[in-house]
Amino acid sequence: MKATHRAGHRAGFTLIEILAVLLILSILIGILVTSLFNAGEAANGKLTEARLAQLETAMGRFENETGDYPPSTFDALAGATGSANNRGIEAAIRALYEASPDGYGMGDDVLDNMDGDTLAGMPLLELVDLWGNPVAYLRRQDYGTPQPYVTFDGATGVQVENLVDARKHPKTGRWANHTSFQLISAGADGIFNTEDDLGNFMMD
Repeated sequence: MKATHRAGHRAGFTLIEILAVLLILSILIGILVTSLFNAGEAANGKLTEARLAQLETAMGRFENETGDYPPSTFDALAGATGSANNRGIEAAIRALYEASPDGYGMGDDVLDNMDGDTLAGMPLLELVDLWGNPVAYLRRQDYGTPQPYVTFDGATGVQVENLVDARKHPKTGRWANHTSFQLISAGADGIFNTEDDLGNFMMD
């Protein structure tokens, strides 16, 4: 008896079908990776805002005890070694720890010495955001005087210099937090004065 073959029967997939499946999988993986990245960046933003709030609370306690907020000027750290970068936040953190052994509740895990500065043999610490960059601090007396901060570009990892000044309220045109101080994070891109900056006031 002769063997019969069903018409139209074929074995396996064609090259075009395999390529189509691979293309669909790559698109789905791309969507998944993007979603995970965006979720991670959103989480970093929320955690950075929590750090700003923690420092804001410490600043309030300092002001209640001393009558003013910590300084954010370069001359507040006369005699410090290293660059003049990041001095606003360095002066503030130094003042908090000089007034309170625990910095009014600031935890060690949120502080770093990004530029290696020291004063009297002790490191000058900065509050850092979740992207590893120093948070800028400006007291109301220093609004209008830009300060240099060094960060790492989020896209390239290259160190960049920024001039950071206080921001104005988008509706009134007055300095935001005009009676106290401003805290500003450079955000995910690591560059100050861009749309993803975070602060302890309305940014836009």
